[in-house]
Amino acid sequence: MTYLIEDDYENYYSLTLDVLALAIIMPSYSQRFRAKPRLDSWVAPNVSFYASDNYTGKDTALPDITTWALGNIILSPKAYLAFRDIMAPSGEFLPLLIDGETYYMFNTLFVIPASATDLTGAEDIVNSGIHIVQGNVKFDESQISSHCIFKSSTNKLRSSFATKDFKSKYDENHFTGLVFKELGS
Repeated sequence: MTYLIEDDYENYYSLTLDVLALAIIMPSYSQRFRAKPRLDSWVAPNVSFYASDNYTGKDTALPDITTWALGNIILSPKAYLAFRDIMAPSGEFLPLLIDGETYYMFNTLFVIPASATDLTGAEDIVNSGIHIVQGNVKFDESQISSHCIFKSSTNKLRSSFATKDFKSKYDENHFTGLVFKELGS
């Protein structure tokens, strides 16, 4: 089973990052990661959490794991320790500083191959005349057994997808902050 990963912005705070400040300390920075390595030029920025306009809670609720800009996964120190070994084959961990603690942004570098992508029944999703993504895409997990996280060209690398192994580890640790949208198998 594979899942589209999204942040639970209604129940947990969202991450904010000053992109202009980041561009000053890292002139080559681009918000569009495009499954390209960044670690060699990365400078750990100070970031924070905030209650978005869609947040429905009354108290501060920080997520263990969330997403930021085009599906980059943000892990708390506790989540990083739980996930680092199973996620490492799929990308790189970029440090972030939040209130003196080191969080990590996971830059997903593994793009699922076309041979593991089933477009039978896929639909083009168009918004205002612009092709956004392909919906109803299925992935063959047997072809990606060493990767629990991946991106897909079917959605222009805009989101991260997870396998059942990732979701199982998330659930067994009672982590918070993500919504898993089940895809066909």
